[in-house]
Amino acid sequence: MNKFIKKIALSTLLVGAIVLPLQVSNLEKASASEVTKHSAEVLSEIEAITNNSESVELISVDELPKGTPFVKFETIEDFEKAVKELDLENKTPQIVNIDTEYMPLSNQMITKAATSSTTDRLEVFIKKSWNALKAVTQPTTVTVDVKYSYTGYGSTKAFSSISNVTSFSLGFPTSWVQTDYNKSFYNFKKGVSLELLGYNVVGAVIAGQEIGAKVADEITFNYNIDGDKFIMED
Repeated sequence: MNKFIKKIALSTLLVGAIVLPLQVSNLEKASASEVTKHSAEVLSEIEAITNNSESVELISVDELPKGTPFVKFETIEDFEKAVKELDLENKTPQIVNIDTEYMPLSNQMITKAATSSTTDRLEVFIKKSWNALKAVTQPTTVTVDVKYSYTGYGSTKAFSSISNVTSFSLGFPTSWVQTDYNKSFYNFKKGVSLELLGYNVVGAVIAGQEIGAKVADEITFNYNIDGDKFIMED
């Protein structure tokens, strides 16, 4: 009888030993499933916000360069507010491309003279933004190469045309990437207003969900021909 009872007890223990790990495993799977579901829901809301924005584009976290800063948002609403504020800041281009400008007859005669070409390298100090996404991505300065042709010399020297404008940063805190530019001449083509269009990259943690993003930026400044090569952004 005692042997029979011992066998039953042993069988019960063995069944319990098998069932308990199965129960734990099922709980772990359920928990992992809930986490995955929450992550998918958060990411879906983030995508909806960025799809309606012209300033923020989602990219894979794996595409972020090493050392890219991350911004933390406790809620999706906080992230949405930052994106909307950035859209307002970047709402319209500040400069419209203008290749011609009214010039007096004397200046028109000068522009018909032979032109020369050169490239000036400028160092533009960036005006800081208060936007949470934009502030952490802006470099201190951007180096700008302006390739142009000109006529005259001394006090009569003036831009004839600008053939290209390129720029780069030293990669701190993130790398500036220029995608386009706008220009507009002033003061009888002795000066030019330039607007560089591009983006920086940033990481963000939104309600626990990590993302990578391209954050649009615009850099605007004025340059007078043969003027100061160290310039503050407008």
